Amino acid sequence: MEFSLRCDFESLEISRSEAIWGSVWIESCGEVFPEFEWNDMPVAFTCELASVLEAARGKSFRSGRVRFFDGPFWVMVDCPVPGECVVTLGGSGGSKALAMIPMGKIVESVRSIARGLLEACHSRGWGGNPDVIRLANCLESLR
Repeated sequence: MEFSLRCDFESLEISRSEAIWGSVWIESCGEVFPEFEWNDMPVAFTCELASVLEAARGKSFRSGRVRFFDGPFWVMVDCPVPGECVVTLGGSGGSKALAMIPMGKIVESVRSIARGLLEACHSRGWGGNPDVIRLANCLESLR
């Protein structure tokens, strides 16, 4: 089973409020969610997803939900078996659970996007942005 977090690093922009906006979406099982090049806050979303994955490594973890910051869309990560996750993609129109996905595949995809986001943000001079700093810490904890 496949799972890929995607981001168009060229689309990144910083707002007056210092929120970093750009395209971020998920591809899994031949589907795109919420849609191709969904405009949202990729740094903040990736950090939230990384935090849920870090928590999923704990023995008492049941599930974690990450909301996209724009729109009614969310991703739920359930880990009924150690090392295996069920990812549910949902929104106001309902939800769809994907088959079991190895946690390692999800973590590696999130790590890869986090590294790319950090590089893109630092190259633009945004390294001091609170979300960028938090993402660097989240990436470090996913090792």
